[in-house]
Amino acid sequence: MINITTTVFGGIAPLPIKVSIDNLDNDHDVKFARTASFNENFNLPPGRYMIVISGMNPKDGRTEMSVTGDFSEGPLPTPDRTTDKPFYSKLFYCVIS
Repeated sequence: MINITTTVFGGIAPLPIKVSIDNLDNDHDVKFARTASFNENFNLPPGRYMIVISGMNPKDGRTEMSVTGDFSEGPLPTPDRTTDKPFYSKLFYCVIS
């Protein structure tokens, strides 16, 4: 089980927040978009994963992202990221045993 949380501060995200959960060992990938902050759980099979969260911040806003769960490795480089850049794309790598 993993949990992905994003929280947008300073207004509403002007574009949807897109998430790609790429299973590097097979084609069982998950992709979705949300129009606002979210907190969602996923039951993923064992494997190596690349998780990408991308979007656009409100003017003078920021987005906090967190990927947590039962991992045998990672998330790398860190489970929590924050960005205040106008456009962002953040990568998390993890292994589930």
